[in-house]
Amino acid sequence: EKRAFARFASPDPKESKSVRRLSSQRLLLPASLLAFPTMSASSPAVLAAADVAAAPAPLGFAASASQAWQSASVSMSDPLVQQQALEGATLRAAAAFAAYPIDVLKTQVQAGHPRYCNLRAAPKLFADYKMTVFRGYPGVGANSFLMGAMMFGGYRFFDNFWRLQGVPDYWRPAVAGASIGAICGLTAAPLEQVKTVMALQESWLKEGRINQRIFSSVGHGAWASSFKLKFYAAAPLMCRTALFDCQLFFYNSRLRDYLDKEGHNYSQNSKLFIGTFGFMLAGLLGATINYPFDLVKGRMMAEAYMVQTGQAPKSTMFGTISRVMRESGAIGLFRGLPTRSALHAMVWCVVGVGREACERSGIRDGAKKRSAAQGHSQKLTA
Repeated sequence: EKRAFARFASPDPKESKSVRRLSSQRLLLPASLLAFPTMSASSPAVLAAADVAAAPAPLGFAASASQAWQSASVSMSDPLVQQQALEGATLRAAAAFAAYPIDVLKTQVQAGHPRYCNLRAAPKLFADYKMTVFRGYPGVGANSFLMGAMMFGGYRFFDNFWRLQGVPDYWRPAVAGASIGAICGLTAAPLEQVKTVMALQESWLKEGRINQRIFSSVGHGAWASSFKLKFYAAAPLMCRTALFDCQLFFYNSRLRDYLDKEGHNYSQNSKLFIGTFGFMLAGLLGATINYPFDLVKGRMMAEAYMVQTGQAPKSTMFGTISRVMRESGAIGLFRGLPTRSALHAMVWCVVGVGREACERSGIRDGAKKRSAAQGHSQKLTA
């Protein structure tokens, strides 16, 4: 059945609040109801004929995917989007380097190491590891860069795809974010597993659990580790990233809507600060809510090598959740949360400050000019 959109527009801003609330809403109506001659003379003048546009029914899966791919390709041809994709990927990789020692500590806390058991143990870990603490960073850096770049094109694809499937504008950022987040989690699983083994093998050497390092480098680990080891903990990692990106894109879309409506009340510097701080807060909140999946991911990746070598029993995501809750109750799913919060505060601080520095330094100006010359700027929502 053909359908059409009709926008309500109140002619009198002094009318009741219930009418004013309709001024920016759209209703999806059967086309038959939009036959204006059949409407009564007493109907309020809220249906603007110029704002009625026919729209087809939602497309099928294959057609939606094809059209979404084409739209995302056009969007990614925008020089400003390309610049922001590279900027975001680079900043995430730099932030991962700055926070990597805390990341190693978080891995040890989640694995239940008795010496490195909380955030206060950071000085002990730094003293014991020294510069070997950065041995597994290339894996994290590569993952951070890859996911930072994938987010831009991937989000645009899923945003277009779910729009064609009829997902409302308000919730679509969350659905699209969860979709690309799950894919990023699956893509990141192999290097994340290698990083976890490399973060733990230094303490395993000191404790005599292994005689030599399992992986001499990230490249060695990526090449030598088995398929089962690489994807042993893929499920909780996918859940973690899907939930995180679902929240991150949703919170940021609400923040952009607020700044679009109320931005005239703030100076340009104030809007930039609100946007940067809101971006950081969204990341920190998302990392807190999805932490149980991060803990389960950390536990499973910590035991993955021992499982593959027959030194520990195999577990699943739900089995690990049950085990943690039997041992420590529901609160056990949040063991190590302060360490994760410190990690993400540092990451999003570096990313947020980097974004603001790029804006203030004029790095984006050239991309904006090229984007405007190609007619993309009016459509940019990144």
